[in-house]
Amino acid sequence: MSERRVLTVIGIVSVITILILVLGFFSVNSVITARSGAMTKTAGVLRDSIAILQAEVDSLKSQVPGLGEYMTTFQLHMAKLWFAEKASNWGLAQYEFDELAETVEAAEALHAVKNNVNTAGVLQSVRETQLATLDNDLRKKKSGAFVRAYDQTVETCNSCHRSAGYGFIRITRPLAPPVSNQAWTPGQ
Repeated sequence: MSERRVLTVIGIVSVITILILVLGFFSVNSVITARSGAMTKTAGVLRDSIAILQAEVDSLKSQVPGLGEYMTTFQLHMAKLWFAEKASNWGLAQYEFDELAETVEAAEALHAVKNNVNTAGVLQSVRETQLATLDNDLRKKKSGAFVRAYDQTVETCNSCHRSAGYGFIRITRPLAPPVSNQAWTPGQ
């Protein structure tokens, strides 16, 4: 084959190769453009979804009771626990203790900080120490030990109130039942 013919074949092959590369480039470019558009659309949908979820979270946060509401519930269960134990109504006492423990866990989940006091840490400590002792003495039906554990729990609460700048909130043993429509003695 002549040299000219070889050069012509090489030229044709080169042109075809360039055409294939150019077409491939445009094809890849159109795929990238299409995918980029899809990704932009997906990103927009994700942004909208995140905004909706954030609005729902904010709405739910505004509906959650605050620390004060949980502390009032805690106080009510403590008073009911006191009168149930005094009446030797162990079933009711255990029920009130369990409700008290649930309330502490819910308050702990708020992660509230009051005057630089991390209430979640304090509540966790109360739950793991004072409430554990109170529960143990309650299960053993040891009235004297229960009273000591109860008084320690109340004092721990008052100590936290003082530390957080709420010393004017001082809890004591209840003198009268917190509700007038509940029998404290064991029933059937």
